[in-house]
Amino acid sequence: MKKIIGLIVLIIAIMGISITVLKIRDYNSLVSKNTRYLEQILSEDITSGKDSVSGNVKDLIILDYDKMYVFGPYKSVEEMEKQIGFEYSGLKQGLNEGIMNILFVKGNSAVAHLFGYPSNIGYGIRISGGEHTKVQIDKMTYTMEEREVGNPHGTPKTYMNYEFME
Repeated sequence: MKKIIGLIVLIIAIMGISITVLKIRDYNSLVSKNTRYLEQILSEDITSGKDSVSGNVKDLIILDYDKMYVFGPYKSVEEMEKQIGFEYSGLKQGLNEGIMNILFVKGNSAVAHLFGYPSNIGYGIRISGGEHTKVQIDKMTYTMEEREVGNPHGTPKTYMNYEFME
């Protein structure tokens, strides 16, 4: 009986260590680092009391990427992988309207992935869906305004709303 309990404890310990190593590896990946960097920039309130702020997208999205894919809601992971031309395990299907799902790609690798509801993640980007090259994105301008949305708890949430324009 002691051998069985010892074996179970050993298996649980190995699983725990394996999960921890995988989480640390994922946290330190290029995609994760770039995503956190972009999220920090995009969620900062740069309005300084103004109603809105505008600028060049190339000064906002400072990443080494070739293409940016903007996926609409309800698009399956398989459809997204077909569009980008390779498999990427981090893709998620947006199940509702209003969810942001943007993937930055360099060659055949993801370099950043922005996903979520703007009010939950602190920022939102409005841009036409589909594939955009870095050259196209670099020519775009943006306007950003702070937005507030209510919630069932009675405490409004604020997020930064970016609109990318050609």
